[in-house]
Amino acid sequence: MSADLPTRRELRQGMTVEIEQPDGDRILGDVGVIKTDERTHPEGILVKLKSGAQGRVKRVVGDE
Repeated sequence: MSADLPTRRELRQGMTVEIEQPDGDRILGDVGVIKTDERTHPEGILVKLKSGAQGRVKRVVGDE
């Protein structure tokens, strides 16, 4: 489960990620603030996007 999720160390401010919000919606955005202090979290690292949305990172979006 958490083995496929990015760790805190893999995340950087400004990178594009897909997050899952508390209501279950998934959205893309740029990381503004990394809120989880731990290295990993079973549901994903909590971030606040530059747009203001908050959720747990499910994947890093590569250059496509």
